[in-house]
Amino acid sequence: MKSGSGDDPFAETEPDPEQDEELADTADVEPDSPITEDAGQPEIPYKFRRSSVKEDRKQRPIFIRPEVEDRESTFLRNLEDEVGEDVYKTDALEAALVVAMDNPDLVAEKLREWGYDWEQSTTPR
Repeated sequence: MKSGSGDDPFAETEPDPEQDEELADTADVEPDSPITEDAGQPEIPYKFRRSSVKEDRKQRPIFIRPEVEDRESTFLRNLEDEVGEDVYKTDALEAALVVAMDNPDLVAEKLREWGYDWEQSTTPR
């Protein structure tokens, strides 16, 4: 469903994670900036300020192993259970990246499990 000028931005809609949404070319609002300059008005959350899930985002390809890809659908279901509503995969993965960036110690712990900071024994050949 396309948004029109009379649509309620707070209306309940069911997001379709597989739907290919067009990028909005006219948006000037940064994802985390307030929509209003009026100090008395609350900020409208990013989810409701945008006209599509891809608005103001750049596509960044990543390479993942099959065992990580296999966990994605379970992660999304668990996340939706946690927040109590459907979540776009794009939002979920970007949020996961932001949480990782806010917690480099957790990322470093996982990298060590994968072999980073591993002392390889050096034996003469």
